[in-house]
Amino acid sequence: MIFMQEIELKFQIPDSSLETVLSALNHLPDRPPVQRLQAAYFDTQSRKLARAHAALRVRQEDDEWVQTLKAAAANPMIRLEDNVAATPPRPGDVIEPDLSRHHGDARIALQRDLGWQPESDPQGRHCGLIQLYRTDMLRHRAELQVMGPDGHSLGWVELAVDLGSIHAGSQSLRVQELEVELVSGKPEAVLACGRDWSERFGLWLDVQTKAHRGDQLARQAATNTFAPTKPARPRSKAPTWAAALHAVTTQICFNMSELAAPSHPGEFDKRPWQHAWLVGLRRLTFLLRNVAEQQGLRQRAWHLFQQGRQRTAPQCLPLARSHLASSICIDLIALSLKADATEAP
Repeated sequence: MIFMQEIELKFQIPDSSLETVLSALNHLPDRPPVQRLQAAYFDTQSRKLARAHAALRVRQEDDEWVQTLKAAAANPMIRLEDNVAATPPRPGDVIEPDLSRHHGDARIALQRDLGWQPESDPQGRHCGLIQLYRTDMLRHRAELQVMGPDGHSLGWVELAVDLGSIHAGSQSLRVQELEVELVSGKPEAVLACGRDWSERFGLWLDVQTKAHRGDQLARQAATNTFAPTKPARPRSKAPTWAAALHAVTTQICFNMSELAAPSHPGEFDKRPWQHAWLVGLRRLTFLLRNVAEQQGLRQRAWHLFQQGRQRTAPQCLPLARSHLASSICIDLIALSLKADATEAP
């Protein structure tokens, strides 16, 4: 068994747009009932899974229980995941993951990232896994067929509005986001739908997962200090044009998400993320200088860079939430998806 690919984009919903987003969702014809999702997330005290860009959760989905291992891919739009049925805990028992349920690539990843030894520890009870945080969501869903400019179907996507919270110790964080996930067809369906809904409703792209936010909240609960992940900066020169594109995509999208995050304390200094974001935008304009068909994207990135450099970090918050910033990231993700691993365009 190999990891399945989850192809999706996630957007934050401002309070002013929530009712109109829910109304638009409720007017779509293919709409299942609202779903209750309650999940417990596990990692070691030293965050072995988080350092490997992975997440392990056990989630109750209405009356069903599912255990999921997720891992990051090169593109922010893609997550690798392995979903397996989980046994409901008995009343009064704590939720525990059972690593023996994962096989194939997922098992290999757990052995590599956790040091799990399935022969002597079949369920992973001695890997040091602890519950670090939990989520409680109501998911409003609908499926939508996305049409291309030529009138042909690009595919079907699921639109899911998640409303709820993340909890870690005494800390909690409100969640109010839209996920656009590919059901069938081409990834372009997700991109097209994301562009449309973000522009119509003033949403902003957020490439940071609930697991990322939850881990950050758990650290805050443990230390009583707000300590987000360091800014994303490539540490070495990429060997190919495609690798350089993937690196700059991550740098721009991650730091933009951190700048736009509503959960930071008001006095928190976001200048390092602002600087890393602007450096990424400048690197992108250099990377695209000889790509004739991407001069429009290059010019928009340069315009955003110029606006950002003239603002303080707090003043960059609305800029990071702007349609211009999200549209650049979406187009960059699309370009990164098409990039060949060995050839320049």
